[in-house]
Amino acid sequence: MARGHNLRERRLFTDLAEKNRLSAELRRVAHSMRRWQDRMKKRRSKRWQAQYRSSIERAGSRLEVLEREVLAQAEDLKSRIEGELDISVQEVSQFEEQYKKELDELVSAQKELREAEEARVQAEAAAADQTSHSQETAELLSKLRRRHRRTERQVRREAKDVTSVEREIASEERDKEVLTKELQRVIEEVQALRQA
Repeated sequence: MARGHNLRERRLFTDLAEKNRLSAELRRVAHSMRRWQDRMKKRRSKRWQAQYRSSIERAGSRLEVLEREVLAQAEDLKSRIEGELDISVQEVSQFEEQYKKELDELVSAQKELREAEEARVQAEAAAADQTSHSQETAELLSKLRRRHRRTERQVRREAKDVTSVEREIASEERDKEVLTKELQRVIEEVQALRQA
């Protein structure tokens, strides 16, 4: 049952990482541009001012390109994240339903295991009381032991299914939390870039 992220989620997270990388580059270029502007104000030499001016112009043009790219990606990601959050809510409810079903199956398998164990213990006690072991008693004990082993395996499978669903629910909750934070960051970036 354990699945990672589906293709849509992986693409979304990859695009978010790319947008965050571009945003970091945008901040770095803007910081460099401000630093060069401050240095240009301090220098009196025309040669230094010309070098800083050309660096500032290159940074300014790169800054404009990055702003457009980040804004376009942020607006695209905003709608995709909102859609993914809606889907995530639906997936969590599906996993919770599946969790209830798996838990019910686990409880019934545990009950069946207890019954099989009690029947096996009673049969073994009855066989121990008898002085002579008949073929029927041996077959009955063998059948009860097989039933007991089979129900033990079933309980282990059901417990594994329950933990798998629990992991899926936890994963979806983490994704929802991460996407909510990213959505807030994207909204802030869109607003900041539109104001600039």
